[in-house]
Amino acid sequence: MQKSQVSTKQIGLIALFILAFAACGYFREYYFVQINNIMYMKYYHMVSHLAVGLLMQPFQHLSYDFLYYSKYPATLIWTAIFFFLNYALLRTLSGDALLLRMLIIGYGLMLLLAGASMVYGYLINDRLQSDEYTLSRWLLGIAQGPIPGLLLLAAGRLRRGLD
Repeated sequence: MQKSQVSTKQIGLIALFILAFAACGYFREYYFVQINNIMYMKYYHMVSHLAVGLLMQPFQHLSYDFLYYSKYPATLIWTAIFFFLNYALLRTLSGDALLLRMLIIGYGLMLLLAGASMVYGYLINDRLQSDEYTLSRWLLGIAQGPIPGLLLLAAGRLRRGLD
């Protein structure tokens, strides 16, 4: 059995994907920490120990309610960004159509379960701060990172090794 060699091009692509995921993860975290900080200052009518970044200062002029509810579409936008990064990772490093389909189905299931969990929590508990909300956040936390693509990439390598 012959071991596959990793080319310099593949190493460069892997480094590029690591940087892309790290940059997106950093900016996603920065955005939500800043929004939560601004919401804290608006809700408690006090200055936070965390300074509002220059890019986030326009958000200070928005209402608390607008900021709160804007986090939901922002979460979907970030989920879409990470989906496309994971898709590009699999397409570039594997090209396996089955893995790409599994990624699409996996993201669809995560979004469906997260949405159903939030709707259930809201209808049953009449609020979004319940165990169902925690499950939803956990699922979307997985979707907003490299884990889906890396797991499928590893699964594809195992599958090819068994053939």
